[in-house]
Amino acid sequence: MKKRIVTTTAVFDPGYPAHKAAKRLAGLGFEALDMALDYWTGPGSPFLGDDYLAWAASLGERAEKIGVPYTHSHAPGQAGGDPVIGRSIETASALGAKYMVLHPIFRMKDEGGEMRDIEDAGTFIRVNAEALKPWVELAEKKGVVILSENLLWGASKDPRIIAELVKEVGSENFGWCFDTGHANCFGIRPGILRECAAVPLSLHLQDNRGDGRDDHMIPGDGTIDWDAVCSVLKEIGYRGDCVLEAHHQSLDAPDEERDAILARLLVQAKILREKLS
Repeated sequence: MKKRIVTTTAVFDPGYPAHKAAKRLAGLGFEALDMALDYWTGPGSPFLGDDYLAWAASLGERAEKIGVPYTHSHAPGQAGGDPVIGRSIETASALGAKYMVLHPIFRMKDEGGEMRDIEDAGTFIRVNAEALKPWVELAEKKGVVILSENLLWGASKDPRIIAELVKEVGSENFGWCFDTGHANCFGIRPGILRECAAVPLSLHLQDNRGDGRDDHMIPGDGTIDWDAVCSVLKEIGYRGDCVLEAHHQSLDAPDEERDAILARLLVQAKILREKLS
């Protein structure tokens, strides 16, 4: 099956009308959408209102009709006890999005009450596996697959540890997403994917300069070796879509310049899809 080109809706400002974003992205040629629920947490947001499921179902139906279904979503916050996680799972299901990225817990209080990055792999896996139990159970009921991802702090930086978490949880409704930009921030080369206990089910394709800043640039505008990334993903059997999380350049531009930026993003995505084929 041909990989779809999916973009995060975070290419538009928080609160930008979701139906308008879908129509605009469909017109540019994107094939599916990743709903940035973390952009829908402001005052008066329909995502936080009583009718959130009706809102999500309506958006999902309208997006499907114009040819850009919601296949992915991104929850606010991180794994833990916040009820917004359950709301996010239900919303993803109502949208029709099979996958929902949820950041792992990467920081916790030490014995003195100070927040510290979790550096120890065993602690990271134990804490997150426990926190995820109720959410994975809900995801199983709602037909959603929760995805953890490699982040920027402590043990969360290492894709191998994220993959071990997937192995520990042991559910078909839990997997992981490889973020290319987060890895590049720390000089983590794509070959590390060969050492992971589980193949990623999704991607966050984005670029940066490799200097520690998470720039979320269009692939090709930074220092990532995309030939190497795609070669390793093919080698390990990646079968998911081309999911783009390259939104900062669009967000930083005036609205009238965004379509040109997004058109260039789509061109680069097509190149990556060809490399992954």
